[in-house]
Amino acid sequence: MFSRFQQEFFLAKAETLKPQLKRWKVSADAVVTPVKDCTVWQDYRMVKGDLDTFLQNNDFVNGSSFIVSLPETTVGQIAFTIDFCKGYADSPSRLQITCGELPREVIDAGLPYNGTLNGSWLQTEVITIDDLPCQVILPRRYSGKYIRFDMLNVPGSVKFSDIHIIACGVEDSLLPPPENLPELLKKIDQASIRTLRNCMQHSFEDGPKRDRRLWLGDLRLQAMVNKVTYRRFDIVARCIYLLAGTLLPDGEVCGCVMEHPFPRSGCHTHDYAMLFPLLLEEHCRWSGDLTVGEELFDLAEYQLKLMERFFDNGLFVGISDPFKDWFFVDHDLELDRQAAMQGHAITGYHSLVKLALMLGKVDKAAEFNAKADLLVSVAREKLFNPATGLVESGKDRQLSYASQIWMIISKVLTPQEGRKALQTIENTPGALKPSSPYMFHYLLEAWDICGDKEHLMELLTGYYGGMIKNGADTFWEVYRPDEPFFSPYEDIRMNSACHAWSGTAAYFLRK
Repeated sequence: MFSRFQQEFFLAKAETLKPQLKRWKVSADAVVTPVKDCTVWQDYRMVKGDLDTFLQNNDFVNGSSFIVSLPETTVGQIAFTIDFCKGYADSPSRLQITCGELPREVIDAGLPYNGTLNGSWLQTEVITIDDLPCQVILPRRYSGKYIRFDMLNVPGSVKFSDIHIIACGVEDSLLPPPENLPELLKKIDQASIRTLRNCMQHSFEDGPKRDRRLWLGDLRLQAMVNKVTYRRFDIVARCIYLLAGTLLPDGEVCGCVMEHPFPRSGCHTHDYAMLFPLLLEEHCRWSGDLTVGEELFDLAEYQLKLMERFFDNGLFVGISDPFKDWFFVDHDLELDRQAAMQGHAITGYHSLVKLALMLGKVDKAAEFNAKADLLVSVAREKLFNPATGLVESGKDRQLSYASQIWMIISKVLTPQEGRKALQTIENTPGALKPSSPYMFHYLLEAWDICGDKEHLMELLTGYYGGMIKNGADTFWEVYRPDEPFFSPYEDIRMNSACHAWSGTAAYFLRK
């Protein structure tokens, strides 16, 4: 589809848009003691104490440890000063340092890890310091609110001071919340913006702790928050060019881009590829920059052409190779994705219609409109049950929130039908609920399209407010209110607690 030469051209354009990172100091503000408390999230609360007094009055020997907290979840390099206490340091000092976004990451630092993702993502380092006294700056970048220090081998006893993080990011401050919001919504707004800010590095990352890469699905949601906050459309354009410059061999836009040491493609994520036209159209409309739309219009069209192999007579019929063909949609293996994928494809064609009209491609707009109309007609005939007002997916006619949501977003259902479907699914026993903040965003988007702002705000306040009440100052990759120890990776320490797809509350509060 696009030659290697063309992809190199897009990568070169992305490089010209690479932002400069700012750096600032965030000092630890308390020493904290974990206290077992089964009434709080994940069974521990952190009791704060005066850090300066603690460090002045305590020397640390082999086997001792302590934990400090930062005033907010911060991304950057850990730094501190270490000195010996008496005599002279006649040997190196060996420390284990663990950074955590949530308390259990530092509390459980010594436990074995048996999760499904590589354990090297856990933010634990063993370092050796040859000469004391000195200032130490760890070379890696971390994301966290807590730092734990364990003395493995130290010469006698040591002291610490000036513990901080050298923070980094494109933006070094938060925008103030809208004045008319009640206090809880202000906290939600600020946590949402902090989530975006912490993920704004040389590209829009999905999570600064883990995966630290550009995911297309996350990018679309980040672009929405960016539109109503920082308006750094240059970074959005850079990310789009990175995606265009790292195509998979068949010409599909990859699900994610790993930027370092050089940009390269990740995996097939077909539902994300179907969102590429939506991402491109929204960026052109919001930024006013039609150049990227002109350059990548054919690529956006090609994504839906590639997806035609999954359709039969206008109906999504499934995947041919489950090990290659990944349709994410949500963290739920039980979810039947037929209706959701039908909605993704229709939304893609609708976006191409809008983009074509922006670019003066009237004939193309008519072509895409006809394709969308066919998919809508088939969806209403095959998936919509007018007797119940619900969308049913797959051979077992599964009922799920995801199916209703994507039939609303794709305008298969009218706002009135969509409102009824959402109200009905809420009262349907056994209907599959959203399993991630990613799908929860699209639930809010569906309620927004249906025009029920009151219900949208009720859900937003309950869901994101729940994270705030459980200690969040950035929003989490995984949040199931009734399952505090759920992890799609089988170890809660691997969950990201500052994650791009969870940060869209500010969009709804400010739009």
